[in-house]
Amino acid sequence: MPTKLDAHRVADALSTLPGWSGDTSTIVRRVAMDEETANEAVEKISIVANEMNHHPVVDRAPGVTIFTVWTHSQGGVTDLDIALASRISDILRQHGIADPSDAGT
Repeated sequence: MPTKLDAHRVADALSTLPGWSGDTSTIVRRVAMDEETANEAVEKISIVANEMNHHPVVDRAPGVTIFTVWTHSQGGVTDLDIALASRISDILRQHGIADPSDAGT
């Protein structure tokens, strides 16, 4: 069973995940993308989430998709969330969504 990470470990993990922010309760990535790209990316993320048996909350509005990740059973962020966030970032890159550090922002 995953264990909730302390603030230091979450901060260390976030330093390796450009575009993600958060604390010990949740980590979040907000991404600007068109509807077609969002549909394709969310579909692939759903497949990965099912494989991991761990699912993000996905909020969508025109032009923006927000991914929120935490482990419900632990009441906060665990290594499983960091792994899922990394996979989400990989999928976003495959869909042409650059990490903020790559875009110079």
